[in-house]
Amino acid sequence: MNFPRGQSLRGDHFTTDETVECDVVVIGSGAGGAAAAWQLTEAGLSVAIVEEGRKFEPEELSTRQSWALRHLYAERGTSVAIGNVFLPMPRGKAVGGSTLLNSAICFRTPAHILNRWRDEFGVGWADHAAMQPTFAEVEAAVGVAKTSSMGFGRAHNLVFQQGVEALKMKGDYISRNAPGCAGCGLCQLGCPIGGKGSVDRNLIPRALGRGAALFACTRAATILVEHGAAVGVEAWGVEPLSEQRQRKLTFKAKKVFLCAGAIGTPMLLLRQGLANSSGQVGENLRVHSAQGGVARFEQVIDAWHGVPQGYYADLPDEHAVLETFSATPEIFASQYADYSKPAQTLRHLAGCGVMIADTAAGRVRPGATETRSSLSYDLNSEDQRVILKGLRTVAGIYFAAGALDVHLGLVGVGPLGSMAEVDRVLARPIPYDRMSVYASHPMGSCRMHSDRAHGVVKPTGEAWDVENLYLADASVFPTSLGVNPQITVMTVSVTIARQALQAG
Repeated sequence: MNFPRGQSLRGDHFTTDETVECDVVVIGSGAGGAAAAWQLTEAGLSVAIVEEGRKFEPEELSTRQSWALRHLYAERGTSVAIGNVFLPMPRGKAVGGSTLLNSAICFRTPAHILNRWRDEFGVGWADHAAMQPTFAEVEAAVGVAKTSSMGFGRAHNLVFQQGVEALKMKGDYISRNAPGCAGCGLCQLGCPIGGKGSVDRNLIPRALGRGAALFACTRAATILVEHGAAVGVEAWGVEPLSEQRQRKLTFKAKKVFLCAGAIGTPMLLLRQGLANSSGQVGENLRVHSAQGGVARFEQVIDAWHGVPQGYYADLPDEHAVLETFSATPEIFASQYADYSKPAQTLRHLAGCGVMIADTAAGRVRPGATETRSSLSYDLNSEDQRVILKGLRTVAGIYFAAGALDVHLGLVGVGPLGSMAEVDRVLARPIPYDRMSVYASHPMGSCRMHSDRAHGVVKPTGEAWDVENLYLADASVFPTSLGVNPQITVMTVSVTIARQALQAG
């Protein structure tokens, strides 16, 4: 078939097998894939974007958690790493990837992280000062602005700010890419008014406007390689709910950009036995381990009203942040059952999560079917220490803001009415299985390194073993970040795409 410039197509709607020729095929439409497509089309290349999930318009989204898990989340929201903790690891499966489901939080890569990438992993372009113009360009493209203390800040952000200021800690309102935000608090279900700047609302339309073609409901199955170089992708149109294959779609291209995320990217490579002479594909899985605590106040908070995550504070002397969070009443009731009777108590809760740059590392392997992952991860004592320190700090902040009591999210430990009670609990050893840890932002499973024995891709993003195969997503991060990664993912992808263009 002729290249369908500027069109959005569904792979499951094709009635015959088809072959498409283009300059570049991009696997994945999340932060990495969308940013790569944006840059490559700006250079005038024909780009096919292949996405396993559906494309949704805001009016098609539901405000029900059960619907979102079935339609918008990979593995229907059941991605989990097994080890000494049970570690949920949600990720997106739709046009826009996880940017469709995140809280729109935008941080630039910390300088000390870029320094590590440069000094320990040989990533020469990882220079904080030199990258500032690219950060700014990406932020402008996706509509980043700081959350206002007025309007959509609402009570659960304001009480946390009060506690931070009372303790004279460093805190601020979070920058977000949500230019049309109305404060409905449903970010994790997809924005029902289209006010969030997820990449399906900006970078992908820009790429389509430059002549890219989007193939939704299309699952990449095999990277085509000839004479040691990537020459295309064999994919299948898939019915989005049953995930059953329909018609074969073959994309012949001069370069392949694999941007399926830190779970999907190594899964595809491992199933094919590709680009793994280093043995590092699927290794070094890093995550932002996190645990949330809540506090009960005399006044009504209604945490589910307003920006879900609007204020943050740095955890002193650690690579971790404390970020306010909200949840729907049923989520609060299930996670903090001590506050669910009477249900009216839920209106008085405010929540904050501790999110750390982990020092532990996990592993990604393909699961029993081509859409399932098999993940392993063990929390270590250092990361547990930082999480517990963060929970103690959260408790102190909330008590400083006038909380009646706090709940640290520890199994078997109910509400605590003072810092003395908090300290008595935390002074005892806390078994891993009494923690309620979850994982955000998988990274690092195909890390870049200047030494091919220790990395999957070069600092340029090109695979050491396969010419013209580029990885441009969070899988290439050499380390954990310690801050929400979408701006880093986009900026790294833009950098890799521009290097590929310079290389011809």
